[in-house]
Amino acid sequence: MIDSLNGELLERGQDHVVLDCHGVGYLVQVSANTLGRLPAKGVVRMHVHYAVTVDVRSGSSEHRLYGFLNADERQLFRRLIDVQGVSATIGMSILSARSAEDVHTAVLTGNVQVLQSVKGIGPKLAQRIVTELQGKLAGSATPIGASGPVGGNTVKAEALSALVSLGLDRMKAERALHAVLQEHGDAPPTLETVIKLALKNL
Repeated sequence: MIDSLNGELLERGQDHVVLDCHGVGYLVQVSANTLGRLPAKGVVRMHVHYAVTVDVRSGSSEHRLYGFLNADERQLFRRLIDVQGVSATIGMSILSARSAEDVHTAVLTGNVQVLQSVKGIGPKLAQRIVTELQGKLAGSATPIGASGPVGGNTVKAEALSALVSLGLDRMKAERALHAVLQEHGDAPPTLETVIKLALKNL
């Protein structure tokens, strides 16, 4: 099982990269969001999901690597493809069209419209994703950009940690924080203010 790869970025395609790891080139499928966060060149570490599909008729197998810049995003991908009707291709389409944080928040808040906006996701599948994953994602960390928390993400992560430590339900805290940060747009208030506003929304 390949858990991660650390290598020189050799090639960038529309939906993949090639990493040179000690002389071996690994082709890794990536989402558009991940591709956009990668450097033009240099050493990259990717968390990997290794998948094997077998053609029942011919017996031939296909091996693919799916790469993510942090473990939380990989875990979200794995949760998505556990849902009936969500293939690895659809899972990558979801994470290409929306950030991992947006998908995570959409599931927790029951916002099926966010999922339906992705090509290939109809209302039934969007609802199934929310229904099956809402409880599973309630106790997991919100995925953030691999370059590290920036701006509102830092405030949100710290505020969520503070609210949960106070004994509040994680899902309700996520919803309250999402509402507060959406209201303030690109200029999130201080951590203390965010926590106070979130508590009022609970």
